[in-house]
Amino acid sequence: MTELSLGGRNIVFLFGSFDLGGAEQQGLLLADHLHATHGADVKVLALDPRPGRLSHLCDQRGIPWKGIPFHWGLSRRWYYLPQAIAALRAEKADVLISSTCVPNLVSAIGRRLVNAKLSVWRQEDEGLLMNRLPLHRWAVRQPHCFISNSSGGRRFLVDTYGIPEQKVHLIRNGITLSAPLQQRDQWRAELGLPDNAPVACMVANLSRYKDHETLLRAWRLVTEARYGASPVLLLAGRFDDAAQRLRALAAELNLADSIRLLGPVADVSGLLHAVDLFAYSSRSEGIPNAVLEAMAAGLPVVGTAIPGILEAVGAEGAAFLAPVGNHAAMAEKICLLLENAPLRNEYGSILRQRAVSLFSQEQMFSASCQLIASALAALETPR
Repeated sequence: MTELSLGGRNIVFLFGSFDLGGAEQQGLLLADHLHATHGADVKVLALDPRPGRLSHLCDQRGIPWKGIPFHWGLSRRWYYLPQAIAALRAEKADVLISSTCVPNLVSAIGRRLVNAKLSVWRQEDEGLLMNRLPLHRWAVRQPHCFISNSSGGRRFLVDTYGIPEQKVHLIRNGITLSAPLQQRDQWRAELGLPDNAPVACMVANLSRYKDHETLLRAWRLVTEARYGASPVLLLAGRFDDAAQRLRALAAELNLADSIRLLGPVADVSGLLHAVDLFAYSSRSEGIPNAVLEAMAAGLPVVGTAIPGILEAVGAEGAAFLAPVGNHAAMAEKICLLLENAPLRNEYGSILRQRAVSLFSQEQMFSASCQLIASALAALETPR
């Protein structure tokens, strides 16, 4: 079986909601490729009936979508779970591809009842929200195969749950940066930023699963350094459960004039081309899409020294990663780059080449389609 044999296959993608994060973005790219290039019948489902940016993008691409009422809380889980499994079964999928913790667990728990020919668990992080309790240990034994976007996620499944290595396939995220909708000078004018102002940004939803707090504390130290113009930090991303706390922290640190909370940004490419440096502070990640997009834009990256970010930037970028929670070390690395334009340019160029060679969409599409086709062939071959 080859990639071309995926035509006409019913392939269902399952997400936690129709909000757009890195996992949803990658899944939609693959769904669109399967539909547009290979003629697969794809559909996007989410464990939340409310529409969002993901469902809007599905409409733009002609991909059908459906929301399933669901709640994972202990008191309501066992009421909603049978209904979610019934909804998945009704899709009569040849292939069910789930992403992130709760959709992965729902898909795995219901695998035999859903009756998809192939069940694929996409591991998007290094075990966030997973545990060693019996339900999780049993569930991870159910999928036919796994895709991890990072070596750390792969190690998590193999080391924590004893999943055979040959079942966990490393397929890194694929990035292609869109053309900017606005140029650097337009972005800066819109935000009221002088052309000579040192500007950094982080693109990530303001969620407790990130670590914006360490970056804010680091930025307090950055603002005390001497520059020709006051440095500004732009935080782009959906205002999730950490937004109010981060606003309070910014006020406490007297950062009102040097931090901008932008909310969701459609023109990420334009934003990246308007700044001088990209920062990414987190405690647990696979390989963050936002870091890869910054690399593709040729930006130098300062981040947290966790395996997923290190895998993204490689050995050349390790010197610009700070220990988890160490705001002083992060500030030092930011200042080093803001004060040295030749170093920024050299490091950014290295990261751009790394993004092109290791994290292309073409590589992700090819590896994913080959895996789906070969796994289906193996399952459908009479024994």
